[in-house]
Amino acid sequence: MRAGRAERGFTLVELMVSLVISGIVLGLVLEIWGRMSLAYRGQQSVAELQQILAAGHAMIEADLRQAGFQLPDGFFRAGDDALHQPVEIVDDADGFGPDQLRTFAADASAVARVQDFNGLADDAGDAFTMVVVDSAADFAPGDVAVIVKAQDGLPTEIAFYPCVVAIQGVSGNELMLATTPPWGTANNDQCDEVRTNPALGPDRRAMVYRLRARAYRIDPARRDLAVLQMSPTGGVVDDWQDLGVGFTDLQIASRWDDTDDDEGLAGVDTADLDADPTREWWSDATQTALTGPLAATTTVPPLAVGSFDMLRPRLVAVRVTLVVRTHAKVDLAPSARTPVLVDAARPANNDLGNRDAVQLEGVSDALRPEELRGAHVYRYATVGTDLRNMGIGL
Repeated sequence: MRAGRAERGFTLVELMVSLVISGIVLGLVLEIWGRMSLAYRGQQSVAELQQILAAGHAMIEADLRQAGFQLPDGFFRAGDDALHQPVEIVDDADGFGPDQLRTFAADASAVARVQDFNGLADDAGDAFTMVVVDSAADFAPGDVAVIVKAQDGLPTEIAFYPCVVAIQGVSGNELMLATTPPWGTANNDQCDEVRTNPALGPDRRAMVYRLRARAYRIDPARRDLAVLQMSPTGGVVDDWQDLGVGFTDLQIASRWDDTDDDEGLAGVDTADLDADPTREWWSDATQTALTGPLAATTTVPPLAVGSFDMLRPRLVAVRVTLVVRTHAKVDLAPSARTPVLVDAARPANNDLGNRDAVQLEGVSDALRPEELRGAHVYRYATVGTDLRNMGIGL
């Protein structure tokens, strides 16, 4: 018989070559997979930045949309004789760049109609200690409230006289008012005009709302963490709450209408973005002056100030820019510089802010501001809000 061909296997050399080739292929696959995984995680981190920006803007925008409701002409607060504006902007609030924003509004979810001030036996010289309302169901001790009375036969520029008080206790339909700072004084003099001026009409023309106050800033005490904070008292009390970390900047620009302004910016075209001589964009410390309180003088008592509309341009829109960074180092090229948040052609009159870019690439951490140290990716977003409750249309 014919012998069969002997079967032959791999030689040792062939086996070793196969193993080497397989190892190389596997290494390439793992390298590609690793790079794709790192890129995915990097992109995911950047996507998270956009979500964080959106969440921060949504909260601020909601407060701006309510700002000025029932108090567009300003309001009076305990502890001073000044007329405060429902939106306050502080440029470079803490000396390292970020601005601060404060908003105030009447909260329509808690409201009551005034029946009497101090009860039926109220005299003009009495301390203001209590309000009788039709229903106190929406209020609780500790609430800060705003009492608003619409004008009756006064100049049309003054629509409301609002004053802010704190509720110390509730008894039936009586709201007992606090007489201590920061929202009350011994006689609550900030509410005397609402309570006693017959030109404002009878007590039943007045309404009580819960005050909605908010303030936003970048925490100056923890710049390394870059913490965005919110104060539920509009910054009047040191009650700042952390909203998120990684926020390195908060820039504000505002648009003003000075059509009827007699003393401020009337007739002065700032050559800003819209080339409208009656609507001006401001992005520098001018905003601080325009939104600051109007103090009483020897010739103009506080309640005769009337309203911001009579002495200053009217605020009609606000644009808020937030900058956020990744929390940890990612496998992406870090940002070479921070975003440019100023228009070099009009640094004081743009809709972004007044912060130029800060160089990061090639600059050691020791020479950088605390909030900009480390290798990070930076993103920013700007959101504009029309202030429809401020008594002027766009």
